[in-house]
Amino acid sequence: MRFVADPFPSDGGRQALQVVLAVLATIPFARGAVDVLAGSDLLPGGPSDTTASLDSEFRFASTFWLAVGPVVWSQLPRVASDSPVLPLTLGTVFVGGLARLRSWQQRGRPHPLFVGAIALELIGMPIVLAWQRKVVARAKRAPIT
Repeated sequence: MRFVADPFPSDGGRQALQVVLAVLATIPFARGAVDVLAGSDLLPGGPSDTTASLDSEFRFASTFWLAVGPVVWSQLPRVASDSPVLPLTLGTVFVGGLARLRSWQQRGRPHPLFVGAIALELIGMPIVLAWQRKVVARAKRAPIT
């Protein structure tokens, strides 16, 4: 008889998902912090020639990236629950990737760093969300001890 290894450890993949989410959440948090403090001058691709209004809007929008990290980190203990917070937060990041695609369409290819961000937002977020759904489903099936 041949046994197939269970792809999820006994915790249903919860701990691995928590680690991945904790690490991933540092990306928008760090980027948001840099953007709020430094403004558009530190954008990849060299110093930008932006107006004061555009820089103001850029810094304001960057506060949302700054907030993503703590929101995700706050959900790590509840990653196996049906709380809507994590799916809504990661879904918002996905929509941000769609916005980046629209910019690419209208303004041209962005810096490679932003191409990577688009991939993470449009491919990585659905993968992480699907993983989280599996962890939730597995936690529901787990026997109460």
